[in-house]
Amino acid sequence: MYYHIYCNPTQFGVNYHDAVNEFKKRLSAYCTTTLYLDRHLSFSGNISSGNHCFLQICSGPSSYSSEEFAKVIDSFQHSGRSNVHILIGYSEAECMSALSGLCENEMLSKCSLSACSLPADTLTLLFYEQLYRSYTILQGKTYHK
Repeated sequence: MYYHIYCNPTQFGVNYHDAVNEFKKRLSAYCTTTLYLDRHLSFSGNISSGNHCFLQICSGPSSYSSEEFAKVIDSFQHSGRSNVHILIGYSEAECMSALSGLCENEMLSKCSLSACSLPADTLTLLFYEQLYRSYTILQGKTYHK
């Protein structure tokens, strides 16, 4: 699996970079992640091939428990779509605008990781942590307990 994580940061401090890099290192056993920090959402490369899915991380009541989120990650793995695009800190209008014309058959799914309203850099770090937690759950490891 390849995760393209797009973040619209107001700030992305060195501590966030260090923490994200630690999770990237841990996740390297399970998947590949690339973080794109840009105020304007745009996708690089060819995403019209049909093996992509898009997930917008929003604020609001948590959509999934850790175990449920692991099932979502597992469904990504078994769907035949190897590229997952995670959109953090962008409005729905920005996301739809960036997607328009690129992949008409793709839908934008939404997910919330916390009931709190958090800045994009914190949501990005939280997503990395939840992604790692999901893979440890799927592997039967005890990190999530």
